[in-house]
Parts: sequence; structure tokens; C-alpha cells
Amino acid sequence: MNASYNLTLVEQRLILLAIVEARESGKGIDANSPLIVHSDTYINQFGVAKHTAYQALKDACKDLFTRQFSYQEQRGKGTINITSRWVSQIGYVDNKGLVEIIFAPVIIPLITQLEKQFTKYDIEQISELSSAYAVRLYELLICWRSIGKTPIIELTEFRKRIGVLDTEYKLMAQLKERVLNLAIQQINEHTDIIANYEQHKAGRTITGFSFTFTQKKQAKDVTPKAKKSAAKPKTTKQEEQLDWMTADILDRFIGLSSANQKTVLGKVETSLKGAKQARFKAAKGGSMKQLITEFSLDINEAMMTL
Repeated sequence: MNASYNLTLVEQRLILLAIVEARESGKGIDANSPLIVHSDTYINQFGVAKHTAYQALKDACKDLFTRQFSYQEQRGKGTINITSRWVSQIGYVDNKGLVEIIFAPVIIPLITQLEKQFTKYDIEQISELSSAYAVRLYELLICWRSIGKTPIIELTEFRKRIGVLDTEYKLMAQLKERVLNLAIQQINEHTDIIANYEQHKAGRTITGFSFTFTQKKQAKDVTPKAKKSAAKPKTTKQEEQLDWMTADILDRFIGLSSANQKTVLGKVETSLKGAKQARFKAAKGGSMKQLITEFSLDINEAMMTL
């Protein structure tokens, strides 16, 4: 599910802390049980003053309840545009300094996907990011951590994913200066990766961006548990990220018409050469999930050219 939404930095931090709470407590995420985020956790994680944290969390509770996100679903031969709230219930307990959150039912699949690949280690990386766009871009990039690069993300899709409204930064120079370059600068300075981007054009017009990134030699604040079993968790995390990535591309591919699906597969087959093209032809006879898992970047790039 590709959702379009715009959240403040505090609201993003609150949601990510709730996700980590769901993982570490073993509660998981459902539409009935509240997740609890303590103000002390927010203070310690993001290094803010106590009174600042209290007021920020109170305001976030009020605003987050009214926040909406939108996405599209394929229904038969048509497409439905759906709008939903993030939470069905949220409250701040004054005398205990904590927030209780219950996510809306329709958001559970999206949050669950993020919960699979966003760990306490990852939230450490975004702790010093002061730009909401930097947080969103880091979230986007780590979904591709196992391969260190993203496919080309079409400009309209990029704006949605990064949380830029249609009314904001309409000029490319503004988008680069106040969103993209700022986000890259903060990510490179404060997180565990070094990221770069390439712009893609049709003529003189920028139509999209792709990103490459590498892991810094010395990662920040790796927990003892991660060190003790470094090899196995790393493999597991890569598999989870690949599953998230495959599900995202598969979801968009299935949403295409049959004619467009054939066009995409035809473009991929034509672009491949030699043994890889032979593997692609053979994989077409198997499951669609396996095909997209093996050729995700090629299929995604072909969809971007429709």
C-alpha cells in the first residue's frame, strides 16, 4: 500500500516510538489494544527538555487524531481513492506523562510492514534529525538497505513518500534546497549511512530521483545483543526488508491493467541480456512474487516509464 501523508516531526517520532514499543513488549499492533509511549522515553531518545516534551506530546495527541492519509486500491477494473485517519483513539495521561495510542484498522497493514523493518537501532539513527523530511527519507532508504540503492522514484511519487504537499515547494529549486538537500545533509551527518542521489530527466525536466547509500564504517550505538548474534539477525533483517520491498512493488504491479502488466514484463525482458534474460523468461512461468523478488529493480524501473 503506497500511502500519501504529511506528519510533523513530533508526530513521526511518536508513531515510531509506538512501533518500537509494540516490538519490544511483544504486544504487536492491532486495532483494539493501546500502545503506550512514556514521556521519559521521548525525552531520553530525542534529548529534549522535560517541559518541551510534555507540551509537544500533548499537542501531537490533539493533532494526530485529525491527521489523515490517502491511498489507492484496485477494485475490479476500477481504482478507489481511500482516505483514513491514522488513529482511532489517542490520549495523553497528565499525571503519568504517557501517551496511549490505538491505530485505525486500515493503517495496521502499513504500520505492521514498517514494524518489521524498523528497530530500536534504527530509531537511534533518526534521533538527531530535526527535519521531518529527513526522517521520511531515512525510512525510505533503509527499506533498500540490503542492496544499498533504490530504483528511480518518479517525482510525484517521491513528493508523496517524503510528505511534501501539492501546495508546497512547487519549484524544483525550492524542493531541492528545503527538502532533498537538507534531508541528505542531515542523514549523512547524523545517521549510520552516507546517501547520495541522482536526478533523472526527460529532456530538461527532472522527472524523478534515485538514491545510493553505503553503511558508515563505525555504526552508532549497536546494542550488545546485536553484537552477540551479528550474522543471523543481519540476514533475517535483510530478508524482512526484501519482503517489504517486494510487497510494495508487487502491490503496484497487481494494480496495473493486464495490458500494462504485459507491457512492463515486455520492457523488462527486452532490457535484459544473456543469462539474466533467460532466467527472467523461465521465472515468468512461475509465481509472480518470485519473479518480482528476483527482478524487483528491473520491474520497478519499467513501471516508472509507463
